[in-house]
Amino acid sequence: MNLRITISLVVLAALIVGGYTAYRRYIASMQVGSEARQINGARLTSERLQQLPSPPWRFVLEISADRLGGVDQVIIGPCGIIAASTLMFDRPEDAETPDPQNMANAAVMRSPVDDLAARAGLSCDILARVYWGAPQPERHAALDSGAATVAVEGQRLTDWLLTLPPRPLTPAQIDLAWQAILTGIGRPDPLA
Repeated sequence: MNLRITISLVVLAALIVGGYTAYRRYIASMQVGSEARQINGARLTSERLQQLPSPPWRFVLEISADRLGGVDQVIIGPCGIIAASTLMFDRPEDAETPDPQNMANAAVMRSPVDDLAARAGLSCDILARVYWGAPQPERHAALDSGAATVAVEGQRLTDWLLTLPPRPLTPAQIDLAWQAILTGIGRPDPLA
């Protein structure tokens, strides 16, 4: 009888010590700068985009890398079609220089989106690189490189989108482009 009680107490003590150790490791992993506490940049961007009214804005959110070659969001709205790529560091001080190589890189990155948008008779002519580093309120929300690439501060993404000049897109064209891109990457038809 005493042996059972002793074994039970030893097992209980081991469980308490093990549970406490696991809890301390979990709390340590939640500290700022720990490797285990990585934030998903595409999720931050999609949450920011969902603050815009739909319609007129339509989004293809959190696209896997194997679908559109590095474009993780597609924004479709009154300003046209924008391919977006999320980066988890500070926005560069200066815009990229508009040299031919940067223009070609932007065109190559946008091309899968452009191909899908062509099904709706539209094109994608802007690549937005969304930076989720430290906010820089003293600077403009976006830096245009002139190479059809725009560096946007993630915290002010919606502000930038709302300041873009509208293109002559009808709500039907916006929905058609949204449908073409969603079905083109293997997602269900949103208008069916």
